[in-house]
Amino acid sequence: MAFTLFTATTQALPTLPHHERAIDLLKRGGSSTTTAPGLIDAVVKIFVQAETKILVDACVDLKASVCADVDVKLHAKANVLGLIGVDVNVKKLEVSAKADVDADIKARVDADLKAVVLANIDAHVRAVVLKVCPKADKACLKKNAHSIVVQVAALINVDVKKLTVKVKADLQAHAKLRLDLFIKKLDLNALGLAKVTISAIAHVRSDIDVHIKAFVDVCVKLLVSAKIIADIGAL
Repeated sequence: MAFTLFTATTQALPTLPHHERAIDLLKRGGSSTTTAPGLIDAVVKIFVQAETKILVDACVDLKASVCADVDVKLHAKANVLGLIGVDVNVKKLEVSAKADVDADIKARVDADLKAVVLANIDAHVRAVVLKVCPKADKACLKKNAHSIVVQVAALINVDVKKLTVKVKADLQAHAKLRLDLFIKKLDLNALGLAKVTISAIAHVRSDIDVHIKAFVDVCVKLLVSAKIIADIGAL
């Protein structure tokens, strides 16, 4: 087989979006009684919700592009009852193999996004907030909301670039493993073949670099969100 790169209250409160609930709780608590940890947690919630949505949405396009950049080709030659080798039509098998590879790529990109980027947002926000506003008081947070968002976005973008490097570097291994498993699952007897040799090739187009850059550019643009700045200023 050949491969190439390729709990309890008496009355329910109105339902609010996650970050708005955080802001509402703080406002009802009053500025004089709100503790720094509570404010930091509120800022974290705002960031996690907003930035996660931005990144997950952007990753939809990334996954589609990466999958489109991977070409899968199968070739099968069979000996039937000792006769000379004959080529086997594998077009339907190629479609199935490509679907398997695409599903694997999408699942792995989702897993990598969570591990490499999303898992770090909480820590990034806390680090930046404590650096810019050591006391994490409302006045400081409001005054420096824009700076906080910009600095957190910069840290997230470093992780985004790490994600793209990992996605590109792992494509060959992912495609090889998935194609290998696909071929092993084939019921060759159902094809009426006594002896068959199947080769599989997963080729990754150079367009992947353009698509990865587009993903990074979108993240750089969207992560500095005016909505996040406004929500932090409203705490």
